[in-house]
Amino acid sequence: MSAFIDILNMTGQLIAILNPIGAIPTLSIYIINLETEQLRRVYRLVGISVPLLMVIFAVAGRYILQAFGVNLDAFRIAGGVLLMGVAMETLTAGGPRVGTVKEPEEFVLVPIVTPLLVGPGTITELILFSAIYPIYEVIIASLLSAALTYAVIRFSQPLLKMLGSNTLKVLGRFMSLIIAALAIGMILTGVTNYVQSVMHA
Repeated sequence: MSAFIDILNMTGQLIAILNPIGAIPTLSIYIINLETEQLRRVYRLVGISVPLLMVIFAVAGRYILQAFGVNLDAFRIAGGVLLMGVAMETLTAGGPRVGTVKEPEEFVLVPIVTPLLVGPGTITELILFSAIYPIYEVIIASLLSAALTYAVIRFSQPLLKMLGSNTLKVLGRFMSLIIAALAIGMILTGVTNYVQSVMHA
């Protein structure tokens, strides 16, 4: 029973950090002109890459970052810069230039899967969970939250059609501000932690 509660708690926290609903406006900008087969590839890529990345970072996240000599704060800063670029492009140009997007692989993995979904916050949480809970519990929670994320992304189109293009544009602009705020938060947290680590070194 304790393991079940732990898994539920971890799943809830991971879903909150993944925030798939918050990724829908940005995703819609990229997929608005895609054909049916391309949409299937988008959903397939999300369905495969999100749980795969989550399990990888749950099991070996700290070792991967150490192997490349990248700490979490550096990852936060890099993710924040990338997110800021997405936010600014949405604000200034109405979103990424969909006419230049040829294949789903060009945008699904970056910036949708990471850093919008599996970003520094998700990775940090997974690494923390792996240090506290049995790894099998963390993996189960990762798979459950990834499945829920996939469901939200997979059925985002009916929601988008119901809301309409004008509403989506407003949501996209608003979410770009939220994304920019998240990006600044990531950068500030990364810089603050780095400065503190240098001062206490």
